[in-house]
Amino acid sequence: MRGREIIATLNERRDEKHCFVKWWRKEEDFLDYDLIDRFIEHTGASDEIGGIDLLTMDDMWDEIKRVGGSRITLRHDKNGDKVEWVHAGKTGARTNVCALTPETLMEIYDVETKGNPVDS
Repeated sequence: MRGREIIATLNERRDEKHCFVKWWRKEEDFLDYDLIDRFIEHTGASDEIGGIDLLTMDDMWDEIKRVGGSRITLRHDKNGDKVEWVHAGKTGARTNVCALTPETLMEIYDVETKGNPVDS
């Protein structure tokens, strides 16, 4: 699948619930996750991938929980859902509480996997 075909496939399959794309190389030796809009923005005509899956917030939450385990918790609040994330900081464990957004989940995922989801 190359650039234009990738984008056409995304646009064809995407609905309002999809926020993320899971993609892999044709050699199937590398996979990654990204926000759909950011993925489209960075996909060039000559880029080649093996395939894609579209994910919802719930799908990505499941993946975040898989890599972060009990250090990531969903908190229901009267002002909206929040993610409580305990992670290593420069001076020890640090707790962040953030709004539950696609961008928050991507940031947590990238930090938790250290940019290498295959080894996570």
